[in-house]
Amino acid sequence: MKIQRFLSIKKIVFCLVPILFFISGCVAVNQSRLSGEDSLRSVQYRSEIIDPEAKALFSFSEFRLLGAENRWEEAIAALNRAISFDPNSDYLQLILAKAYLHRQQPEKAVATLELLLDRDPENVAGHELLGDVLSYQQNYILAIDHFRRALQLEPEDEALKLRLAMAFARLERTDEAITVLASLLEQSPGAALARLALARLYLGKKQTGKATEAYQQLLEWHPDQLQAVLEYGKLLEQKDQGAALELYQSFINRNPRAAAVRQQLSQYFLSRHQLSDALAQLQAVRQQFPANLQIINRIGLIQLELENWVEAESAFRLLLESDDDQGRSRYYLAMALSGQGQAVEAITILAPISRDSPIYTEAKLQLAYLYKQSDQNDQAIATLKQTIEQDIHHPDLYYYLVAFLGDSGDHEQALNVAQRGVEKNPDETQLLYQLGVLYEKLDKRQTAVQAMEKVLLLDDAHSDALNFLAYDQAENDINLELALVRAQKALAIKPSGYIVDTLGWIYFKMGRYPESREQLEKATELHPNDAVIQEHLGDLYRAMNLWQQAVAAYRRALEIDPQMTQVEEKLQVLLLETQ
Repeated sequence: MKIQRFLSIKKIVFCLVPILFFISGCVAVNQSRLSGEDSLRSVQYRSEIIDPEAKALFSFSEFRLLGAENRWEEAIAALNRAISFDPNSDYLQLILAKAYLHRQQPEKAVATLELLLDRDPENVAGHELLGDVLSYQQNYILAIDHFRRALQLEPEDEALKLRLAMAFARLERTDEAITVLASLLEQSPGAALARLALARLYLGKKQTGKATEAYQQLLEWHPDQLQAVLEYGKLLEQKDQGAALELYQSFINRNPRAAAVRQQLSQYFLSRHQLSDALAQLQAVRQQFPANLQIINRIGLIQLELENWVEAESAFRLLLESDDDQGRSRYYLAMALSGQGQAVEAITILAPISRDSPIYTEAKLQLAYLYKQSDQNDQAIATLKQTIEQDIHHPDLYYYLVAFLGDSGDHEQALNVAQRGVEKNPDETQLLYQLGVLYEKLDKRQTAVQAMEKVLLLDDAHSDALNFLAYDQAENDINLELALVRAQKALAIKPSGYIVDTLGWIYFKMGRYPESREQLEKATELHPNDAVIQEHLGDLYRAMNLWQQAVAAYRRALEIDPQMTQVEEKLQVLLLETQ
């Protein structure tokens, strides 16, 4: 009795999963099909030492037992002994190939299958399995040959057609893949995987109309096909958001526990900044998976965006207790506490974040901000300095350190820090702009102008640098036409009352008083407590012989800033002139 006689299988489905279950299952199934005589013979005790059939059966049994104990090297050795006693068994060769695959030895599996097919060129299972292994090795051309050969022997096999189509797709022979899938779908219109693969191929060719049709046909046959809903929904989001929303909600109504669709729907709502709707979907998912840390994290982030500080705190405290990514959990928990005005506790939460955390720099910036909020300006400055001294040169560290030093009145030290920041981050326009402002404050006007010109070389749409240069040119009556262009461009980029003032001041310097009046009066409406804008308006009214308005503007400027001696002088001269 030979093993392949009672263990023959018409077709073996390939699967790169642990094969122990497969082997034991197949053997059990096929043994159940034995004739009564063969069944008796299979359990008959054999004592003949020279009987190769008995030895093959014994070795095969060894293989199964050793495999069950996960002793795979010994198991494969036993299987090879079984093959040596029964060398013509296709079944044993197929099992050996699968065992090699289970041991992640695809080369040996290929060699075994090639020997099998040399002996039996019409073995469908051998061609199919070899095609799968070759596909796994990304040798798609040879895989296609074996899938085609198997299909010649089994022309109606849907799984083989799908494998062949996927091999064509991997080689980017998309049209051939589509042809194979179309043939399969003519044979079996409800073949879900084939229809799904066809839709994806059309998407890859940017044939969205045909892809849409394929998804719709698939959902007609299988309305609850999850992957189709997810992919078709993404496609609809690009061209018909209402239809996408209807698709998701309809599916969820039929399948309330469809967590994947709810998560995709939450992303849809987030893309439209419908935070409450996104939150509702994620909360429904959390009811199913209360311990899912990723869902808890997303919920916490949305609660932060909604400024639901208490709910956000609860989420991130839970994450912190889980010991999962403690740095981020601490960072967001501190933000939630800060939002509730609990800066001291937020500082305590942030402080332990270690340097190897990917969010370390952001944590230090937030820590410095919290110190600043708590009127601990020196501690805020020290935190930023210590972080920079650790050879971390993130531009925001320099930016805020310069700002905090400026707030404390230490412009010289702020200048030194800004210069070092620009040296470490030469393309950071905000640092370079900040440096220019410091030069201007320290009466280094020409150096400030040069810094601002560098900003525009890096970013010609930097509205603040445009405004700075335009105002400087107006103050010094230099190239007023260029100043006007720059101010107008700055205002178009960033509507701001200060840029409006610059524009009005340029018009004043150009003698275009009506246009100047329009802009300066608008600027005073936007910034009624800015003394410089009031001074500009007073100068304009004086030039237009609007004495009373000029006096009122000067007096308003002095109310805001009594130290403006030049305005006091202008007011006194104007009062004498009007008398």
